[in-house]
Amino acid sequence: MMMICIACLAGCNKDDGGRDIPLSDETFSLMDGSIVINNHPDVTITPLNKFPVGKSASSAGIKRMGLEDEPGDEPKANNYRFKLVAEMSTLKIDGVEVQATHVKITDDGYVFVSYNEKGDPHRGGVVVYKFTIHNGTLENVKVDVQYVSAIEMKRAELSALDYHDGKLYMTGASSDPNLGYVNRRDGFNYAFFMVMELNPNMTFKVVDPKAVVQLTSFQGTSIRVHNNLIYITTGDGTNDTDGGLYVYSATDYSLVKSISGKQHARSVDVDDHSIYLMQANHARITRFHSDGSGETLIYEASDEALQRDAKSEILAWDKYLFVAENESGLRMLCKESGNVNESLERPGQDPENEVTNSVSMNSDIKKNYNGKDVASNLLFVANGGKGIYWYDIMNVDGKDRIIPCRDNSMLLDNESANFIESKGNIVFVANGLGGLKVLYIGFDRDDNHEVCQSFEYDTFIKDNGNDHGDPLSRKIGDVFFRTEGENLVVYLYSDKKINGAGVFFGTSLEDFDKAGLLTGSGNLTDKNINNGAMTNMNADKRTEIPGGVKFTFSKNDLPEGELLCIVYCNLGWGFGIPNGSSGTTGQCDSSNNNGQYIRLGAVTFCI
Repeated sequence: MMMICIACLAGCNKDDGGRDIPLSDETFSLMDGSIVINNHPDVTITPLNKFPVGKSASSAGIKRMGLEDEPGDEPKANNYRFKLVAEMSTLKIDGVEVQATHVKITDDGYVFVSYNEKGDPHRGGVVVYKFTIHNGTLENVKVDVQYVSAIEMKRAELSALDYHDGKLYMTGASSDPNLGYVNRRDGFNYAFFMVMELNPNMTFKVVDPKAVVQLTSFQGTSIRVHNNLIYITTGDGTNDTDGGLYVYSATDYSLVKSISGKQHARSVDVDDHSIYLMQANHARITRFHSDGSGETLIYEASDEALQRDAKSEILAWDKYLFVAENESGLRMLCKESGNVNESLERPGQDPENEVTNSVSMNSDIKKNYNGKDVASNLLFVANGGKGIYWYDIMNVDGKDRIIPCRDNSMLLDNESANFIESKGNIVFVANGLGGLKVLYIGFDRDDNHEVCQSFEYDTFIKDNGNDHGDPLSRKIGDVFFRTEGENLVVYLYSDKKINGAGVFFGTSLEDFDKAGLLTGSGNLTDKNINNGAMTNMNADKRTEIPGGVKFTFSKNDLPEGELLCIVYCNLGWGFGIPNGSSGTTGQCDSSNNNGQYIRLGAVTFCI
């Protein structure tokens, strides 16, 4: 029997079963100190109010299957808009930053995040957060995130987790002999899974010794709980200890079924009838009955998913399997036949870092910016160093298709998007060493308010407003344009108070020059923006909103033709890309005056 040492560093309560439960403010250790329940971990929660700019994901092409010709008139995807509302720093174990690997969201507003250390050392853990959404428009919605509890592992790491009925299910690898570190003649097997009960407030109870199970192979790669069974995959191991698919009882943690010899098993998912196993190097998808019997190979491709150790996920949804095949992109397979319905190419050029790691489907009812319910099948894809991508799954001529949204990709902090999970209007991204990102989903149109055009532009800026109208000097800023009925609205956002903001529309640089808004000599393209003249320009059209200001121009306020715009603010509005040469978005000092040229083109207004 495995021995567990528990050292309560503060008082303990008793639950009805007589077991020790940690108080909300205490720290206690398990496994001779290898695992520490720490209610004061070294993590930071940062509330944010940013609208990151989406990009067109044209580099991730969609391959249509089952049609003689490409669809002609596809339905128009929803025009989603995202607000970055919070970020959580990565967990530190003994001063070492570990990377976020997996996310699980509960129906009652909790989120679990797992961590591991890249490479051979085994460090990792779990952090639990509580999030509360205060409904409102996309511009003023507030998402509160509070820290709840954490598990810190000095000799173990976690690849995946799942939650069900008051228990957290975890799998990964450990160099602790109390967990997965088995010293046999044929070598070490680090893989393990562990189950921990939680209190109603999601703090951790003391672990049941039977709920710590050693597995074959180097790493537990995936875990799912369904119908009182635990499904786990492990990768390959040392001699005669291949990984595979394992089915355990969620009641007493006894082994129900072991399907060994499944080398490079990466991910498992289940529905009410079947188990679906994904393997890598090369790609194989196998279907089983829910008890593990009735093995059927439904998909195999010798030239796909060749990275044997890479994070790759499978998702069972409706009639389909979405398979993140790492360097091979995404496959949308029919569950029954294994036929490829659609596929997405891997974005980017780097086969090690710009890869497809994870997929999430959000079919929940979502609130639009007027608070009305919207039904959509929103597909998210985590593409490593290329960030996150999103699409609508829509029916075209009787076939379900992946329909790209406008500006449907986003890079967060130049880190790796390892895993994505979404529920309702919320999105959580396990962003590697960038920690956890929290996004709120919004819409730019609904049945009662048709938005004909929406602009989320890169802004063309350099230090102190000097961009000379050069589009090649573009940097990202929090500037948004939207037509609302007969009005064109300009939104400016910042973490700091925006001072002296001004907006002016023209159709040429000559318009700006005649209005006294350019300074300097020579050709118009050599002149700079006159920041002094732009201060408070059209301030009568400016109103304050949460996190920034907006300017509202009626159709009659604007010149006819293709529009150029100068947007200006002083001190509060950031400029530049994070860590870029121009500074950091939202972090300005007293010497920065920010004026920008933005080219909108022709604008169509709604009636």
